[in-house]
Amino acid sequence: MNQEFIRRNPNGSVTLCGRADGKCCPTMQVIDEHRVKITDDYGNSIIVTKEEAALMSSGMTMLDESTAKPKQLLFD
Repeated sequence: MNQEFIRRNPNGSVTLCGRADGKCCPTMQVIDEHRVKITDDYGNSIIVTKEEAALMSSGMTMLDESTAKPKQLLFD
């Protein structure tokens, strides 16, 4: 994702657009000193700790790696 698709809004939230056409743009906002709220395009939201939110990029990398390389099943 390019920096140009991440923007800070006047209310302090951050919009994360995954596409150049402006669709699929969740927002993140600080709830308190320990938690953030992530809201998707449909208005669904989750509240996670800042530490959990910081791990999401690494989690996506792991998901991408696991789907790119099918696991080999071992049988006895």
